[in-house]
Amino acid sequence: MKKIIVIGLILLISGLSQAQIVDNYGIRIGGGFSNQYWELNAFSNLSDWKDNKLSLSIYLNAEKELTDFLSIRPEIGYLQKGYVENIIFTSAEGDVIHDNIYVNKNVILHNLSGDIGLKISPFNFVVQPYLIVGVRADYMLDYKGAEIKVNEKTVEITDIIKDYNKFTLSGLIGIGLEYQNMLYLDIEFNPALSKNYDNKGISIKDRYIGATIGVNMNTLIQKNK
Repeated sequence: MKKIIVIGLILLISGLSQAQIVDNYGIRIGGGFSNQYWELNAFSNLSDWKDNKLSLSIYLNAEKELTDFLSIRPEIGYLQKGYVENIIFTSAEGDVIHDNIYVNKNVILHNLSGDIGLKISPFNFVVQPYLIVGVRADYMLDYKGAEIKVNEKTVEITDIIKDYNKFTLSGLIGIGLEYQNMLYLDIEFNPALSKNYDNKGISIKDRYIGATIGVNMNTLIQKNK
């Protein structure tokens, strides 16, 4: 079922971009901040968000107008998620081990990402504001854990990450500005609808907020003819 959703998004965008019915097809590139909330069921006072990580995103999209102010915009692309580890290591005596135990605090999840959003454009200005509401599906292709130094050797921490759910769902809530149907700016927020990891001891969910700059390729090509 998960593969069917991903393949369906690819075919939908491919079909729309090649068909006469498509109004716009484009690419957007940007970045944002991703994070994860670790809920420790036995120690609720220790449950907290990790530190934010700067992440990259690249999407291809197609857009079809449904009414004068409403259109559908499916997308497929790469979305990097993760967090910056903030665990404090202590010795057997309870003393805090110096922060240089970390070689690399970044935890990186490489995701194939697809979404379907409804684009609401209530005003027809030169610079047109709009809203995006929809759902996003992420499929984890690969990951990289934080790295620490143990006995002068670098060790990657992946104990929980390797058991993450590869397929997760999140909401898609965004605002944007579009200039002359060609250039556009998106600011989006992705609250979790499913969990990255869940068992009796711990559950993990993520969130992402980002900004991208995009261009509608068909409009750009027409202007340069």
